[in-house]
Amino acid sequence: MQEDRFSNITILYVEDEPAIREGLQRFFQRRSGTIYLGANGQEGLELFEKHKPDIVVTDIRMPVMDGLAMSRRIKEISPSTPVVITTGHNDEEFLLKAIDVGVDKYIKKPVDFRELMKVILHLSSAVHYKKQLEEQNKFFRELMDLNPNFLATIEGTQCTYINDSFLSFLKCTGLEDFSLRYGSLDKAFVDKDDSFYAGKKITDWIATAADDRQTSRIVVMRPDTSVDDDESTFILTVRHVPGKNEYLLSFADVTHLEMEKQLYMILSLQDPLTKVYNRKKFFDEIEKEVERVNRYGQKLSLIMMDADYFKNINDIFGHSVGDKVLIQLTELIRKGIRKTDILARYGGEEFAVLMPGTDAEGAFEIADRLRNSIASYEFPICKEVTCSFGVAEFAETDTIDSFVQKADIALYEAKSKGRNNAQMFEGGSFRCSM
Repeated sequence: MQEDRFSNITILYVEDEPAIREGLQRFFQRRSGTIYLGANGQEGLELFEKHKPDIVVTDIRMPVMDGLAMSRRIKEISPSTPVVITTGHNDEEFLLKAIDVGVDKYIKKPVDFRELMKVILHLSSAVHYKKQLEEQNKFFRELMDLNPNFLATIEGTQCTYINDSFLSFLKCTGLEDFSLRYGSLDKAFVDKDDSFYAGKKITDWIATAADDRQTSRIVVMRPDTSVDDDESTFILTVRHVPGKNEYLLSFADVTHLEMEKQLYMILSLQDPLTKVYNRKKFFDEIEKEVERVNRYGQKLSLIMMDADYFKNINDIFGHSVGDKVLIQLTELIRKGIRKTDILARYGGEEFAVLMPGTDAEGAFEIADRLRNSIASYEFPICKEVTCSFGVAEFAETDTIDSFVQKADIALYEAKSKGRNNAQMFEGGSFRCSM
């Protein structure tokens, strides 16, 4: 078993004496090991850089470059490569230097080939394990690179690995390019008001996320935060890497799900025909505004409006014309109110305008302007459309229902007074505008 393991390793042997070098070469070759021979430290270093052998065996005293100088360079290039030195000198200074270099084994000359073989077989076990580990790591890296999720390992603030799909998203060619362009992974994150990472150090929120394994965390990223690239939304999972001071971060792209969620929310709150708020959203907004009134004592008024004789338009010209009238009405209302006012389709041909910071007088004036602009507008096909308006101001004793009911009563009064007019609710009486 050990002999088979030996046959799979490569050895660099550096010795300036030809007879010893050739003798050891024959000894190794009989055991089917691959061996590279160098006559001095400089040759040995060049062979090492070219072939990357598994084990290095070298004499100390050699011309051009001695064995210790070569070993030091090899350890700088590949610290895990075992180095065995052979020497005929029992010099304590050499031994101390060898220890300082990190030499793995020291063998006295003349070299007993069988003893050297035992040392190499022992070292080959570690080499074999290292190769197995490298193969496993290579396999896992390939799996991680093929993973469509974005994967990264991070130690402190520095990324130690980023898979190919993540590098592609970040527009980086590799880890070094990422380090130059970003420095730290959090540079790719987009801060949102509700982001769990906003204003926090990356080391702090990663540790928290790793401890709280049950919580799904949403992060938003874009490849370059200095420009207005499209943002992408991800579910982040953080795990501690066993035995290391590193964390594995996995980002599952849910951008399309987030967009669908936002679209669903919009559709659930928006009237599909006119694209303004629907009745449900209107009551959500009125609840917020009433709370603001109760807290800060601000004014709040409501206009309820209804298209007059709208059933006739549908009956005479058809529902498609009726739909176009509603769309055009929406545009006329938009132009006649402020951006801070809240417009909703209350139902059918009825609309509501919630006016924060506006008293009844101000709302009444706007209602009458809207009435005039609609009445004077020439609609395609049906030509003339008029609307009736009811206006009410929120009182200290009002609830949401009583507030809406006052505007509704005023609207009913406008219809009963012949339509195409505005009525303002004033403590049980009405003010009319024609």
